[in-house]
Amino acid sequence: MESSKRQARLDRRRTQERQSQLKWLVYLAVAAVVLTVLLIFAQQLGGPRSVTYNQKDGVSLGSAESPVTVIEFVDFQCSFCLNSYNNTEQSVIEEYVNTGKVRFTFQVVGLLGPESLQAAEGAYCAADQNYFWEYHDIIFAPVNFSSGNVGGYTEERVIEFARQVNGLDVTAFTQCLASDEKLAVIEEAHAQASAYGITGTPGYVISGVVLAGYQSIEVLRQTIDDTLAVSESN
Repeated sequence: MESSKRQARLDRRRTQERQSQLKWLVYLAVAAVVLTVLLIFAQQLGGPRSVTYNQKDGVSLGSAESPVTVIEFVDFQCSFCLNSYNNTEQSVIEEYVNTGKVRFTFQVVGLLGPESLQAAEGAYCAADQNYFWEYHDIIFAPVNFSSGNVGGYTEERVIEFARQVNGLDVTAFTQCLASDEKLAVIEEAHAQASAYGITGTPGYVISGVVLAGYQSIEVLRQTIDDTLAVSESN
């Protein structure tokens, strides 16, 4: 009888231990899921890149003596332009611009509505003070990127982006934005894109070679390398 009671107590203890272990496993699994969700959320709401740009000149980067020119036509509400920013831009800058092989220029158009125009005006106003590249990092940051003309790039928001650019004169920026003086620059960018047959964004012109639509870094590398080879052979 005593042996049966002892066995029963042992069985209850083992059951309690298994239940306790199971609870901890459940807690750990829940914690892992919560951590993963928080990491994804943090990435989605991430701030702008912290990049030091060398040889910046308005909307251009790199030496004017570089053998290859790369022009990218962009719209700040374009999700494919965001993909280009996230997946190819840094590689082009690090591999080609910083090594003196490429002069890289952005042409910002406002094809997708009034907020595209507003964001583009802000870009060219920032370029007047040579802070275009820092501004474009802020506007393309996950926490700021907006599409669909839903209030992401209102005048107030664009001015707030300017406030986040260290060194930029916000008063001069605001005056530039209010004057609408950059609308003519945007129209000129439109005309240049049309002359190359580019009707959407992003679009690239690599020393005269036109690539319409989003391009992988492999395609951009190949085109730039081919153009460099031609330049070196002449």
